[in-house]
Amino acid sequence: MTQEKDLKIVIAAAARTPLGVKCGTLSGFSAEDLAVLACEETITRSGIDKTNIDSCVGANVYQFTAPGSQDLYFPRNVALRCGLGDEMPALLVQRICGSGIQVIVNGMQQIAMPNNMDDSRVVLCFGGETMTRAPQINRAKRKSSAFFWEFEDGGKSEDSMLASLNHDVANTAMMLTADEYGSKVGVTRQECDEFAVESHRRARAARSDSHFNGGDRMRGIFALDAVDRNGHAVHMESDECIRDTDYETLASLPGFTPNKLISPGNASEIADGAAAVLVADHEKATELGLDTQFEIVSYGISGVDPRIMGQGPVPSIRQALERAGLNTDDIDLYEINEAFAAQYLGCEKELELDRDKVNVNGGAVALGHPLGATGTRLVTDLMYEMDRRGAKLGCASACIGGGQGIAMIIRNTKAS
Repeated sequence: MTQEKDLKIVIAAAARTPLGVKCGTLSGFSAEDLAVLACEETITRSGIDKTNIDSCVGANVYQFTAPGSQDLYFPRNVALRCGLGDEMPALLVQRICGSGIQVIVNGMQQIAMPNNMDDSRVVLCFGGETMTRAPQINRAKRKSSAFFWEFEDGGKSEDSMLASLNHDVANTAMMLTADEYGSKVGVTRQECDEFAVESHRRARAARSDSHFNGGDRMRGIFALDAVDRNGHAVHMESDECIRDTDYETLASLPGFTPNKLISPGNASEIADGAAAVLVADHEKATELGLDTQFEIVSYGISGVDPRIMGQGPVPSIRQALERAGLNTDDIDLYEINEAFAAQYLGCEKELELDRDKVNVNGGAVALGHPLGATGTRLVTDLMYEMDRRGAKLGCASACIGGGQGIAMIIRNTKAS
């Protein structure tokens, strides 16, 4: 008879890099470089012997940002560079903005499989993104089979990032979806700008009271050494996108969309960064002496109308709550990605969320949104803030380009 696994699964450790502003301090790193740093820090924090890690799952959205097109090998290279051994399997997953949570779902699913199908007990899950390095692409065709390595002249060039912000099948673009969704549920431009100001205010407060400054906030972040674009050595301890701004400044910026809800000041910042977590079977974690404080309770993944893709957290959070037998108010803390202020505010209105419980240290409007890393960053920041506050239940969620949403609920077993 096949032995069934205990479905109690924990996140035994987590860490993330500071997030770098576009063309900023982290732009000299590839996504692979940043993911290696995040994984090494997570492994160190966990105290695990590397030989006890069974598998790796990595997320990276913007391919071909690494020299030599090495992004193809992203999770495998991260595993090899972290010294996890030639036998270590590694999987690349891509669910756009939800990829960083999806890696945790994949790791959990590997652990939950019957032993005769997958005997993984400990999985390293990570996401990395260097959006700064998204390249220009020339769409020239190859000439022919006889001249396979030669290309026709006059190929169309495109900005790989700018082009990807359009969703051609739905005849829309990411900022248009946020504008349409926000307008549909009654969000105003004033609310968007006020929310953006608050996101930056919370992020500044968290930065000033971070563990690097003698406080106890933002303990998921670890410092790293880099060289800025001026060639100066930098010891980077905090997120680089945070600004000291005010409502009047943001309100003066032009609206880019039909309903004028989206401006440069209330959309998420293009960013670079990485984050990693160690997911483990509870029994195995106990055997290895790993931390079992945070358990994965449930997750949800849903589809929505692509033209209002920002609604994605609404059905995915509801699905995760239903699977766990919980209500919205049962969650003590939320981390919901702020792709756009209008998009977040739409979700807040539909779910009737208490803003004092959401993104308490600022969100992507202030911190940045490195696509493949964001979900893992959300979970990392959520865990450490739950521990700091003694919160029992937390939920991380993100909308996903193309019309999806993803959510994950975790439990702090040390909270009363």
